[in-house]
Amino acid sequence: MFGILCWAQTAVAQIDYSDFITSGEHDAYYKPAVRERQPVALPHLREADVAYSHRVVRCIDARQKMNKALEWPRQPLSRVLFTALWEGSLTPYKNDSLHCFYNTTDFHRRCGYEVQSTVSDDPDDPDNSHDTLYWAYMEHNSIRKYWVLEDWIFDAKHSVFKPRIIAIAPIFRPQFANGIVGPEQPLCWIPMDDKLRNMMARTEMFNRYNQAARMNYDDFFQMRMFDSYIVFESNVFDNFIAHFEQFENDPVAALLEGERIRNDLFVFEHDLWQF
Repeated sequence: MFGILCWAQTAVAQIDYSDFITSGEHDAYYKPAVRERQPVALPHLREADVAYSHRVVRCIDARQKMNKALEWPRQPLSRVLFTALWEGSLTPYKNDSLHCFYNTTDFHRRCGYEVQSTVSDDPDDPDNSHDTLYWAYMEHNSIRKYWVLEDWIFDAKHSVFKPRIIAIAPIFRPQFANGIVGPEQPLCWIPMDDKLRNMMARTEMFNRYNQAARMNYDDFFQMRMFDSYIVFESNVFDNFIAHFEQFENDPVAALLEGERIRNDLFVFEHDLWQF
């Protein structure tokens, strides 16, 4: 019996959900809510109304329980973004300044790596073989983290202190020849503009509480339904927290520093009002 259960679990784990349809003609009822949805426009913001601004970068780890919906096998965010970038529907920028971008050829090359393999010309003669190089491409499911670039803005006209997401960066580990794997870094930066928001607003994601309430990825980010930790705040050196000498070899201290920054933003907002 135990062997049957183990075989069943293995079989389920090997199911490929890539061709599944999330909302189609075989549902109990037609579900156009997500596919026809428009993103909610953000209120207009003038420079004269901004009394305070502070830039931070957050890391969203899809392996955390609260963020697990990002890896929903039927519609993972990694596949949504990677497919749009690969096809050219979204523009991949090289850094968070959002000025220089990868062209299609350069982006495809960034997503691949050389693999050395031994090929035998004669199966009956193992000595008759030679080494060859071929180009392999990364899989979208290798993306497990995302960086979110956001500005915390105090709008004096409306008396609100809220963040605005500027861009999103899928995080990957580049691979090189001989199996060498590089450190984590952004695959590219994607501006949170109308193009990305329209695509995310029409992409359904899993709602663990009520599947009749259709939720999309734009709601997930704009309503801040994710769990994250801060990895960068604006500073004169333009360094990430982990790149400072006192945090370089101490990841726990880097996490605590990010928590301190988050608390400072909370205290700043609290001190804006008089009770």
